Amino acid sequence: MSAFNETDLARIEVANALFAAWSSGDLDAPRAYLTDTPVLWDSIGGLKEGWDAIREYFGHGLQRYPDLSLVPTGEFWSRPDGLAMQWTLSATVIDESLGAEHLGKKWSAPGLSFLVFDGLKVASEYDYHDNGARQRSLESS
Repeated sequence: MSAFNETDLARIEVANALFAAWSSGDLDAPRAYLTDTPVLWDSIGGLKEGWDAIREYFGHGLQRYPDLSLVPTGEFWSRPDGLAMQWTLSATVIDESLGAEHLGKKWSAPGLSFLVFDGLKVASEYDYHDNGARQRSLESS
């Protein structure tokens, strides 16, 4: 990480804290790391503008996967307005939506985010992941 400057390192700390908040099971935990007018774009869920819309989307995810976990892999790239990072998403299947045979199994899927910062708050988060990865993870386990 020696190639990162002080701003990059501070942003990496915020990114890690934000993803710990997404993984906490606390619906409001991520709010502390976002600007007053945050934007979330997700390759599966689409565009969510403002905390209320983001909170509703996140809440739906937590209802479906109460143990939802987004864990950074430690891979970060910086540019003047933000950071890109890799992560692993995982959760336990609690219903039959992914097949009755997978009930109680844990799936995982890789992803990538680009975070745009305003100071040390995240103004925009762009998440890229493959919707089919959950099913493939379950079928390979």
